[in-house]
Amino acid sequence: MSELKITHKRLYEQVIQKIESLFESGEIVLGERIPSERELVEMLGVSRGTLRDAFRILESHGVIETKAGGGRYLRKNISNLRRSESLMDDLEKAAVIDLLEAREILELGMIELICERADDDDIAKLEEVIYKASNEHKEQVEEFSFNLALAECSKNIVMINFMKLNMDILKQTKERSFVSEESIIEAQKEHLSILKAIKERDVKRAKKEVINHLENVKRRTGAIKGGV
Repeated sequence: MSELKITHKRLYEQVIQKIESLFESGEIVLGERIPSERELVEMLGVSRGTLRDAFRILESHGVIETKAGGGRYLRKNISNLRRSESLMDDLEKAAVIDLLEAREILELGMIELICERADDDDIAKLEEVIYKASNEHKEQVEEFSFNLALAECSKNIVMINFMKLNMDILKQTKERSFVSEESIIEAQKEHLSILKAIKERDVKRAKKEVINHLENVKRRTGAIKGGV
């Protein structure tokens, strides 16, 4: 088969694009068994995990069918489906899941530094971000600003740049607005709980509040593993 290595980000979407290319070139035929995981991993240059996530999305839309011990079969024309809004929503959810997982690892890793190094100016900046967002009723804006301000409290340039990168990639996905008064208030309370733990230099509680907040972000965006 032709060389189709993936060299850019947004891997979930690109795996599906490459499978579409195989279909359009006649290398994968409707109703027939598609190449094995090992073949596709080598062909596309992605991990098995990425490939399986793409398969899970395609299965949820009825494009492929998995038979126990018999491999996977193409059941629908993938060309039309890839352009559907519902599929693109699922791809964006998958990307958000990975971004939130990376953010959890990053934030939990830097919380100890934040509790140790955050000074009065840092605390004041975090408070300003929260209260400014409460007046503007924009949770999405606060989420980006709060997390960048949080990273800056660590005084670690590498962590700050990692957080900037994470936020920049998240902005490239379809923005999900949180317009309900309830969700805005909920997010503000979560940020205030994180801030309170940091002000009290309580590392254990700060980590707990970060985990709770990120789980709620997943719920509010619909980015739950089992729901994709």
